[in-house]
This record gives sequence, C-alpha cells and structure tokens, in this order.
Amino acid sequence: MKPRHCLIIAGAAAALAFFAGCGKENESGAAHDDHDHAEHSGDEAGQSVSFKEGRGLRLSPEVIRALAVKTEEATEHPLAAELSVSAQIIAASPRIIATARVPEADAAALEKASPAGAKLLRADRSATQATRFVDLVFEVALPPPSAPPPATGSFVTLALTGAPATVLAVPRSAVLETAAGPFVYVVNGDAFLRTPVRTGSRSSSLVEIADGLYAGDVVAVSPVEQLWLAELRLTKGGGHSH
Repeated sequence: MKPRHCLIIAGAAAALAFFAGCGKENESGAAHDDHDHAEHSGDEAGQSVSFKEGRGLRLSPEVIRALAVKTEEATEHPLAAELSVSAQIIAASPRIIATARVPEADAAALEKASPAGAKLLRADRSATQATRFVDLVFEVALPPPSAPPPATGSFVTLALTGAPATVLAVPRSAVLETAAGPFVYVVNGDAFLRTPVRTGSRSSSLVEIADGLYAGDVVAVSPVEQLWLAELRLTKGGGHSH
C-alpha cells in the first residue's frame, strides 16, 4: 500500500537526544496527570517538541524528519481476518481440549468463526477489563489414526481466515496497543492527537477500525511508540512552558 501523505527522514541531533530519553518514562498509556499547565515543551529539543491538551503532540519539521514520521489516510479496504493462535493442550483424552489467551479484538473474531480443526467451547472474560485479554477454550479435532495424539502441556497452532469484507482500516503499525486500550495518532493541524479507537478484524498488514476514525482521517503509521513515549515524557516528566 502506498501512503498518500508521507513525512520523510533526515537528522536532528537535539531532537534525537530528546527522544533517546523517552523510554525511561511511565508507559502506562493512561492520560496524563492533571495540573495547572495546559502546554508542555521539550527543552532538550530546543522546544521543538510540545504537547497541548486537546491539540496533541506537536513536532517541528526537523523532529519529524529526524524520526522519519510517516502518515497515511484511513481508507476502506477489503479485509479478510487472519488469525494464528497458539493454544496449549490441557486434556488429551477422551477429547483434546486446548486453551489460549488472546487480545479482546481477536476473541471477537474467533467467536464469529472457529479456526480450522477446532471448535470454540467458551470464552472467559473475567480478567478482560484489567488485562484486555480473553481466555478461550477450544476442542481440537482428533489427529488421524497414523499420527500420535498431542501431549498434555504441548502447544498447537490454530489458524482462522475469515470471509473478506470492506471495512475502514489502517496499517497495523498505526495502532498503539496500551493497557488502556488501542489508540492511533491522528493528524490534527500541526499536531498528532492520540485518539482511542475500537478495532475489529485484522489481517497480516491491516487492522479494521470499527469506531473512532472517519474515512480520510490521516494517522501516523510510524513510529507511534516514539510519539507515545514523547507524550508521556512531556506530560509526566517533561518541562513546562509558561
């Protein structure tokens, strides 16, 4: 897929020095702490990186080039969900039973259509609110008589390919997965605004956006983790501009 809007590479030592320290900050993904200052600036980058509530993370052109920030429009695509789940055998006789812990969005797809060679028995969401994962229990098809049965404790791979459907989608690299849920960075004027989304089906390259974006919205496709860490640093540990 060829991006319609791309912001390409160069170098800016001060900006890179600022981002080099971002990995040490809190990575909870939660919104920043409330305080009296609506705007923050990264002094290490010559105030070329700033954050303002409601506007988002603003980067100077030099920082954008240094980070090789790339953007792309959210558009409709034909998407066939592709899932590969590693499940652990917990019982091998008389039926083969396996369990797998999968992201919430993947669980929704697996509840609509079982993977080849397996049948979904139940989905346990007792820990989903805290973990964003769902525990699934499958009955796995018996192997042919010539093959030995899987041993308890071993793992099997369950694959699912759904029917294609035209959906609003973005590249997988655009979706930031956090403990607070999935987000994308939407281009908001001269800033990048972290926006919560609800994801749906996934393929090897695309993620369906079921809610949170409109067709034509421009989102950052890389490097979203660096944008997130920069936002965290500015709002939780960076200097304040007055």
